[in-house]
Amino acid sequence: MKFLTTQEQRVLAIVLLLILVGWAVQAWRGAQSIGAAMPTSNASERAQD
Repeated sequence: MKFLTTQEQRVLAIVLLLILVGWAVQAWRGAQSIGAAMPTSNASERAQD
């Protein structure tokens, strides 16, 4: 027994894909902003020593 037509299944798959991509982009942008806020090297501290 089929609950959704082929077109409805395709639309549902596209919507779910877009939601997943949105979550991935949101997580990536969040990680990028955290990485930019925290310096990765202490070059200025090493120069003072």
